[in-house]
Amino acid sequence: GDGELGIALRTGQITGKEIRIYAGCGIVAGSNPEKELEESAAKMIPMRSALH
Repeated sequence: GDGELGIALRTGQITGKEIRIYAGCGIVAGSNPEKELEESAAKMIPMRSALH
């Protein structure tokens, strides 16, 4: 179809004194799982840095 999607690849959640951050990737047939994991970790660096 001609659908358009918006996906949050970086997000955070604050509950009381607890903060959770999440990051993800767009997985496709040719994706390398190890590289996707590295990319997700790299996406969290700015969020983690902002909290310190």
